[in-house]
Amino acid sequence: MFRRVLNALRSWPKHPIDQFYGIETSQKVLRSFLRTGDKEADAGNNGYAGSQPSIIRRALQALPPLNKAVFIDLGCGKGRVLAVATEFDFGEVIGIELSPTLCRSAQRNADRLAAGRPERTAIQVVLGDATRPKFPASGDVVLFLYNPFREPLVASLVKYLEQEIGDAREGSVFVVYYNPAGVAQFDASARFVRYFAERMDFAPDEPMNFDNNFDSVVIWQARGRNMAAPLPGADRWVEVRVPDSAAVVRDEPQPAHAAG
Repeated sequence: MFRRVLNALRSWPKHPIDQFYGIETSQKVLRSFLRTGDKEADAGNNGYAGSQPSIIRRALQALPPLNKAVFIDLGCGKGRVLAVATEFDFGEVIGIELSPTLCRSAQRNADRLAAGRPERTAIQVVLGDATRPKFPASGDVVLFLYNPFREPLVASLVKYLEQEIGDAREGSVFVVYYNPAGVAQFDASARFVRYFAERMDFAPDEPMNFDNNFDSVVIWQARGRNMAAPLPGADRWVEVRVPDSAAVVRDEPQPAHAAG
């Protein structure tokens, strides 16, 4: 069994973005290889698998105009999302990762990207707790999650953000949640409102992950001054098909039995 798992990891296809940028973000890492000794974090860890750049780009393109926003990837893994974020006009690009192993990988990839494209915003990789990100006191912020941890840790993150984001805060705050398995935690928060919800197909050259050729993204914005109007379909039903692992934005309205 163990040998089959290792062979499956070795055969994970090399993603075109790794070839394009000269980085390594393709190989999946099981959660059992990423233990940190923090009991709560290890229990809530979902392991590492790379997200699809086409989905990330389309999600970030859906955001309203922002003023040199700080981009923070919560649970940045090997840094694939950070590489894509440098394609946009962010003032800072930060990745937070609790696993020292993944943190080292992310830093190597950040260094390679900086060497090849020094004109872009430099990536900052931080070893730390992604449920408690250091939050700028003002200015626009985009938080990104690719389902990095399970629902108890999503709840901890939401509670922390509710405390950190005040009504009088200057600047917009958006949460971009790719594969939003913890959707209920953000939907239940009085601090956040839906801005965007969409199911998107992969680009033709992107390898399929787990036999699917699409992924889903939901974006929330924090309540505050000068909020952007929600995009059409922002209130679509998000069906959590596998708890903590898989969520899909559906075209139809949420059924009554799924509310709450």
